[in-house]
Amino acid sequence: MIIFCAAFYLLNFSHLGTRGLIEAVTRYHPKSLFAGAVVIITLFGLKSLSMIFPMVVLVVASGIIFDNLAIAITVNFLGVLLQITIPYLIGRYAERDFVTGLLNKHKNLKKAQEFGLQNEIFISYFLRVINILPCDAVSMYFGATGISPKNYYLGSMLGILPGMIVTTIAGGAVTEPKSPQFIISIAVEVAFAIGSAIYYYFYKKRKKIAAK
Repeated sequence: MIIFCAAFYLLNFSHLGTRGLIEAVTRYHPKSLFAGAVVIITLFGLKSLSMIFPMVVLVVASGIIFDNLAIAITVNFLGVLLQITIPYLIGRYAERDFVTGLLNKHKNLKKAQEFGLQNEIFISYFLRVINILPCDAVSMYFGATGISPKNYYLGSMLGILPGMIVTTIAGGAVTEPKSPQFIISIAVEVAFAIGSAIYYYFYKKRKKIAAK
């Protein structure tokens, strides 16, 4: 499924770019709110198997398709929850050699091991909010390491939600880099990332001092 979804995306949609993908998804006009929600949430699940399809496309598309902001945020929340669950379960229950081989294809994922897993909630949060590693590969990595599901979900959702909510509010403005909505959304996400990086720096510094 992972190979199929990745190949399907590369052959049919990768040439569109983020803007083209958003326009393609938003051409969908659901007959009912429930049907629309089911379709978008299902796309989040399929996205988790492609590993390369950009999550922002679905978040923005949901903000455009659903006029009610509360509904759009709820749909995105459930979609993200499904998206981080499927790779996590693959990492946790699939054959370890298969998972290791798959993760080794993402060289940058080795950086995740440098952070350690002493504080499961914080590391789950931190790797989400700095957003420098593939979201689905990170989920699979956490599943393979046997991190506590409770800590994984809490940290991951805390790291993803701020950016998800702001991007949902921004909606189609994500394709207009000069718009106030886009600038504000980027500023908020950058602020969270910088704040978390500063906290992590001093956290590691305190750990070294305590170890001495």
